Amino acid sequence: MIIQLILLIITITGIVDSSNIRFISGELDSIISLRCEIAQLPPNAVITWVYRPRAPTIDGIKWLPLYANARRLTQNNQRFIVDYSGYNLQTEKHLSILTINKLNVSDEGIYMCKSNQYQSSANNFNLTVIPLMKILPNDGIIELNHLQRSINLSCTVRELDQNTIDPLKIKWYHNKHEISHQRNSHLINKYSHNNQATLILYIHNLSTNDSGLFTCNYDNGLIIKDVQIVYTSAVLEYSRSMSSKLMSTWLLLVFIMIIIFIIR
Repeated sequence: MIIQLILLIITITGIVDSSNIRFISGELDSIISLRCEIAQLPPNAVITWVYRPRAPTIDGIKWLPLYANARRLTQNNQRFIVDYSGYNLQTEKHLSILTINKLNVSDEGIYMCKSNQYQSSANNFNLTVIPLMKILPNDGIIELNHLQRSINLSCTVRELDQNTIDPLKIKWYHNKHEISHQRNSHLINKYSHNNQATLILYIHNLSTNDSGLFTCNYDNGLIIKDVQIVYTSAVLEYSRSMSSKLMSTWLLLVFIMIIIFIIR
């Protein structure tokens, strides 16, 4: 088994087929999983994960071994975890999932998942780490009631460690239209560090016109996150309207059934 693993690592140090690469991006400090499925292998095949850093290493190593099946091949990085399911009788495939915790810039590069079987296909992933974005109160759906008069939406972006952030690249959009200083809203820039900035959108005198999709966009779409604002009253009105329509439809059906019964 040891001889097989050594031969595998030597074999894959060649050129990666660019037509078989999946390009994946992950936020700084986030968790990302790479799913590898390989078919037409014997049940006892060995699945190995290796990594080629984008930045060259000091010792000049091109490929760094990570895992062989569920066995860790390096002790340098405990953030890399493999969930190895092995051979699945139903799908007739081997499944291995590599998870990377707390992504950082040094994780950028090409990850390869390959078996020790001759001429088997490899799964290649080109990973890029992008800046971290957080929206507060939260990215998702925010429900407002008719008594609420104002709301603050903050968008914080943290650039990669070696990059200095340009706060002017952070922009807020409402229903796909860029927000500037308007009658009932204004923007506030706050700075924390050289590589982090926050843009706060303060909306006062709220009305139903302020409902909809709010989008924070950094660096012309490098990273985008949304928050949806809906009014509780609007939700209730929609629910009442739907209930009324359903009741009318039900009464109409009952009336038709009575007419049919009388005619018969």
